[in-house]
Amino acid sequence: MTYDADNGGGGLERDSTRNGPSLRAVPFLKLAGSGSAPIELLSETQRQQLLQRASVRVLAARTFVYRAGSPADSVFIIGNGVVKSFRDLPSGRRRIVTFLFARDLFGLAEAGRYVNSVQTITPTRIFQLDVHALTELFRRDSELELQFLCKTVHVLREAQHHNIIVGRRDAVGRIAMLLRLLEKQRAPTRGHSDVLIPMTRTDIANYLGLSLEAVVRGSRRLGRQGIVEFIGRHHARIVDRQRFEALASNV
Repeated sequence: MTYDADNGGGGLERDSTRNGPSLRAVPFLKLAGSGSAPIELLSETQRQQLLQRASVRVLAARTFVYRAGSPADSVFIIGNGVVKSFRDLPSGRRRIVTFLFARDLFGLAEAGRYVNSVQTITPTRIFQLDVHALTELFRRDSELELQFLCKTVHVLREAQHHNIIVGRRDAVGRIAMLLRLLEKQRAPTRGHSDVLIPMTRTDIANYLGLSLEAVVRGSRRLGRQGIVEFIGRHHARIVDRQRFEALASNV
């Protein structure tokens, strides 16, 4: 992903979305040559069918896509950019459920109402699909419905991963696991060690279930130990890959 540095480290990814919405996920069926890496789920024909029925929205950073409790009449696919899905608790605290990236799907609803609020972190382009039009398309293309199911299962796995992260007792380990998640969002590059961090430290704290002070202390500790070098607030570099992987994997 490439972000616009003029927007606090977060901007629009320079990916083409002319071919329509795209979904990537690790399939739940074993496919030859796919391993455990995410793959493109949709055919070119399916992407064009979705594009014909989608409204394309380009949103500035910190724009609400929808708020919890509002009528759920659409589902959304991210073309490029980063958004957060969260819920404001009665205590006044905010709990970020997940960060969503290009080719992710969102619009979780219950009884016709959105469950969480969704807000952009960076400038974002999204494809908005009317629920009724999508349902009709599923009736005519069972393969497309299966691919959406595959993506939904992928999102569920990511949610379980988030539960593992916040279940750790050490703040340093939680931060390392988030950095590894962010690193995976970039196109794989041999020897790659840079991590772009589009969200604020407050967002990170709300996602990891930590105080802002704990995030700052944990980040400094990673730096002092020579594991991660933080370059400003939106860029990190993995300095000691072996120790980083051991920390991020130690659950």
